[in-house]
Amino acid sequence: MKLIEKILSYMESENYEIFRLPGEKNIVYVEGMDKNGTINSDKSNHFNDLRLVFAFDGVPPRKLRNGNAVIEGAWEGTTEPGYYYTDNPMNPKGAARIAFGQYQSWQIGIHGYSDPHEALIQVGLVRVHRDYNRDMIRTGDAIDEGYFGINQHWGHDHPIDDIHTASAGCLVGRTRVGHRAFMQLIKSDRRCVADPNFVFTTTIIPGNKL
Repeated sequence: MKLIEKILSYMESENYEIFRLPGEKNIVYVEGMDKNGTINSDKSNHFNDLRLVFAFDGVPPRKLRNGNAVIEGAWEGTTEPGYYYTDNPMNPKGAARIAFGQYQSWQIGIHGYSDPHEALIQVGLVRVHRDYNRDMIRTGDAIDEGYFGINQHWGHDHPIDDIHTASAGCLVGRTRVGHRAFMQLIKSDRRCVADPNFVFTTTIIPGNKL
């Protein structure tokens, strides 16, 4: 089974929304997966998660329910903070690890102060696990829901094996070049073209469920 088929099957099993009309983009992060679709060990402090965008190629979706889905872009990323913000959390409850699920929570805006760049900015509620015990896993961690600045931005070209300060809990694409391609792609979504304040939906999937 192809990766896109696995993703669609999982999303359907969870009753997640899938945007199937021509010109609509779907944003997905798969935790613990390489760019080639291989499951990895999801080692801490590594850019070893997959950021991808898929869409349907224009064939009316009722004729080919899943057969015309295409992954239009895939990039190295992380859905988790690295060592730095795990040990130096911005919230006394602990570093944030986004809870798996689907959220309609992001608009185009500017992320950062020292290195500002176009990104997806959190505008809706998300759920996160608070890593109070600093073990870098979600198991047993308290759930916190709110507006935490869980943005989708670039990782400053940090090496694959060192997230460093690139994420305090955000959804991060490792490279500047890759992030710019990601933004260009999602900005071409027909809904965003029609309304620059369009709120994007993003799905975060555990790779071992695929």
